[in-house]
Amino acid sequence: MGAQTATLTPDATVAPRWTLRKESGVVELALAGDWTLYSGLSGIPESAAAQIDLASGQSLRIDTSGITRWDSTLPAFLLALAEYCRSQGWTLDAGRLPGGLRTVLKMSDELSPPASARAPRPVPVLRRVGQRTLQYSAKAGETVTLLGEVVIAIGQLLRGKATYYRADAWAVLQACGAEALPIVGLVNLLVGAIIAFVGSVQLQQFGAGELLADGVALATVREMAAVITAVVLSGRTGAAFAAQIATMQGNEEIDALRVMGVPVVEFLLLPRVLALALMAPLLYLYACALGILGGFLVGTGMLDLSLANYVERTVNALNWHQFAIGISKSFVFGALVAMAGCYYGLRAGRNAAAVGEATTSAVVTGIVGVIVVDAIFAVCANALGI
Repeated sequence: MGAQTATLTPDATVAPRWTLRKESGVVELALAGDWTLYSGLSGIPESAAAQIDLASGQSLRIDTSGITRWDSTLPAFLLALAEYCRSQGWTLDAGRLPGGLRTVLKMSDELSPPASARAPRPVPVLRRVGQRTLQYSAKAGETVTLLGEVVIAIGQLLRGKATYYRADAWAVLQACGAEALPIVGLVNLLVGAIIAFVGSVQLQQFGAGELLADGVALATVREMAAVITAVVLSGRTGAAFAAQIATMQGNEEIDALRVMGVPVVEFLLLPRVLALALMAPLLYLYACALGILGGFLVGTGMLDLSLANYVERTVNALNWHQFAIGISKSFVFGALVAMAGCYYGLRAGRNAAAVGEATTSAVVTGIVGVIVVDAIFAVCANALGI
């Protein structure tokens, strides 16, 4: 049997002492003396901790039979010792402690985070990829489910059995259509002017300034009017949808609707999706007119093109196929933006921060989705020779 004794505070009247005994594979720490505030003891001295040499998984038994007096200093020392043992992978055997001290150590052990929480191991790259893939797959499944519910709600509407307020539907139509005219018109007017300015600079180098009207008309009608209008609607209307529904989710209004038996998809989502899907093509035609006007203002100012010449070349460059493509894009873009806003609004948390997160996610998803769908339209149109 070997014994190691250390005096922690030699100036104390009866200094707190500890003795480390090792016998038959059992390591015991015997405490003695006065363990009080007057001893000046604070935590575990490094010299004392260095003498405890145990194998991983081995237990350290505590014996307090030699202690004459103690106060909060002793529980503090034992808690620090227990934390030190946990960090070293040891087990603290408190079977010989008084009942109160055993309770304190037990509570400390239950409240302390596990070792994995204190020092998380890095997750392998393949596992992270798999987790992200599963998350995106789950979101894709939820999106398809929500889309199916909206389609069913449209069927209910066509049969006259959908549950919604007509006043709310008209208000959403007005917000998606008439109230969006100023911002949609301004942005598309400027985009048409920018296209004309860039095109005129290049066409002047080849002496082909009269082709400016053709380029502005085709770019506006076929691509820019639909895409720019959808981006504006995503930042304006899609964000509003997400914020409104997320706020209702936080206030538990959606839960109240479900409790009362009101179909949430028909009552909240159906008017918004249909309103934006129907208003987007009309806004697209309005955007085409403003975009061509912006190109006309720049063209007549920089290239001295006449009104009659500009209008004639614009009419000759366009046909109903171009407008059909643009209107189809706008319809899909409007439904996509509305679905993104409603999706993230319904799945928002129940706090103030969740409203901002839902709004941001709806705008980002809407814009990215518009670009992706526009690319798909371009590839399909090229394959069909349109």
